Amino acid sequence: MRRILLILILCGIFFTNCESEHFEIDTNNLLIGTWVRSDFNDQTTIYKRDDKFTDNYCYNFKSDGTLIERQNSGFCGTPPISYADYSGIWEILNDTLIRVKVGYWGGKMSYRLDIESVDQTTLKVVVLRDSE
Repeated sequence: MRRILLILILCGIFFTNCESEHFEIDTNNLLIGTWVRSDFNDQTTIYKRDDKFTDNYCYNFKSDGTLIERQNSGFCGTPPISYADYSGIWEILNDTLIRVKVGYWGGKMSYRLDIESVDQTTLKVVVLRDSE
């Protein structure tokens, strides 16, 4: 009986540890990684770091300057929304501004993200029209 109880406890600990979140964070560039939209505040969009995309608006910024953006898969933004992943590129313009060029359901688009703040868990950005 004790053996079965010990095995159950060990299994519980093992499975609990397997479900813990693990993020590889590039301390040289906190933007690198996967970000899932979690909230809005005025014009600011707030993202939380995650280890995978969810059924929501998401970014995956890669260190080689490429990205994947999960966004609406069609022109309709009325729920239920269907999402698709689109490839693109990003580049640093200055200390707080990056340019994103990415596909979308209607072709290609370019815009800037003004980074209000980024840390190990939260990214806050304002989307700006691209001046190109």
